[in-house]
Amino acid sequence: MRHTSGLDLVLTRDETAAAFSAAVPPIFQTSTFLFQTYEALEDCYSGASSADLYSRTGNPTVRLLEDKLARLEGGGKAIAFSSGMAAISSAVLGLLKAGDRIVSIRNAYSDAYRLFEVLLPRFGIETDYVDASDLEALQGRLEGATLLFLENPSSFVFETLDLRKVAALARAKNVITLIDNSFASPVLQRPIEAGIDLVVHSASKYLSGHSDVVAGCVIGHPTYIDRIRATAVPLLGAKLSAMEASLILRGLRTLALRVDAHTQTADWIVERLKDDPRIARIHRPGHAEPLPETLSGAGGLFTLTFQEGGDIRAFCNALRIFRLGVSWGGFESLVLPAAIANRQDSGPNALNAFQISKNSVRFFAGLEGASALLEDITTALDAAWHQEAVKENALGG
Repeated sequence: MRHTSGLDLVLTRDETAAAFSAAVPPIFQTSTFLFQTYEALEDCYSGASSADLYSRTGNPTVRLLEDKLARLEGGGKAIAFSSGMAAISSAVLGLLKAGDRIVSIRNAYSDAYRLFEVLLPRFGIETDYVDASDLEALQGRLEGATLLFLENPSSFVFETLDLRKVAALARAKNVITLIDNSFASPVLQRPIEAGIDLVVHSASKYLSGHSDVVAGCVIGHPTYIDRIRATAVPLLGAKLSAMEASLILRGLRTLALRVDAHTQTADWIVERLKDDPRIARIHRPGHAEPLPETLSGAGGLFTLTFQEGGDIRAFCNALRIFRLGVSWGGFESLVLPAAIANRQDSGPNALNAFQISKNSVRFFAGLEGASALLEDITTALDAAWHQEAVKENALGG
């Protein structure tokens, strides 16, 4: 059962939409804000007033979104950013300094991994990687660390953690915990309730839900959020615009319904593929072992690792409903083959570093209908093995 305590009311209620009796919150599409007097502007600059000055640092529409996100995750405060990676980068750079060390889960999101491997070492910040489900190994790595970066489930292979135990270990070592909750959303997991300090989201995914926004956010304890807001927000400048904030507010109204639908569809498909002899392994939380306590569902994503003997290219080209593309969380069903993703040439690659099989394909179950999606996969599987048989016959001839 998903986390529903007060959630639906937060998702659907917009208290500040009462301006002009509007059903939808207004979009404050402005770069700058005006002041009636010298003294009013002076108070804003000095911090004596909380008035908005410039939309890069504050905007009423964005603030409405931030307040709602903080309540959804059960955190004290939130900051909305122009992408999920902007949220991760701003949180890390806003909290860490030269000489600090990050401990990250293995199988981290590919661009987070590149941040840790390419950019942060230039600032004297190093990163170690660990199987965080091995609590003894994690405890050893946390000694002397500053920040623990988590995903639950993890990228591509969807490994899961006991968040409460992990958070307790980090807290005992005075290590800040930061988790990317994009894969679960607040509908399926609320990490702050498990003791995690900070939560980030790629709001481009489930939170907006329509594949028309690139955005991110960081949510958590006011002490940490205030530090990030004081430095990373004004100096890195990756703030969200009012238009994108309004689209995410729209998406949040249907978040619970959509996440439930994606989860049910993916569960239904996986159950019917589990005995297919062409599939070597199904990567999905709750499939091979029970879901961890903090995770109430597996979401719309899963990865299939195919047996040797199938043609991944032929499989992907035979799909008619699933589309080839990155990201997920919108209406449309998507696939991403590891054989392509591990060729990304913008620096170190997480899929290679953590030895993700090239026979793996990640799936996102959209809203086109479970039966049609299953038929699309099975038809493409037939094409993949037929194409391989054609190749073998040609070589034999």
